[in-house]
Amino acid sequence: MAKRIGIVYCKRIQDQSCIGCAKCYQAVNDGLFAFEGMGDVRIVFKTGCGDCPGLVLPKLQLQMSVLEHLGEKVDEIYFATCVKKAKAVMNCPMNLDGIKAKMEEMFKFPVKVGTHDL
Repeated sequence: MAKRIGIVYCKRIQDQSCIGCAKCYQAVNDGLFAFEGMGDVRIVFKTGCGDCPGLVLPKLQLQMSVLEHLGEKVDEIYFATCVKKAKAVMNCPMNLDGIKAKMEEMFKFPVKVGTHDL
């Protein structure tokens, strides 16, 4: 069975339709970078961080509710590489380590940071 993942992207970097998201999809589809050696991986959702300063937790609670209604499960969530870049070069105010820990506590599955190296 394929590993089911969700991706959280930076709302400010992505806009409405991000050409850069092709990098995340390529990494998943080709088993590259964060997904190397994982076998089959399927993206079950993709959502923004909630914009600065980040309302990602309520957005993810809603997302999980929708997925539950659809009978879908998530095995892992990834903060996309654009979130890492926002923290590194754009002074993103998100407490990424704190939110990652809170998400793992709330949802009971691993949360990882970074989807590709491009």
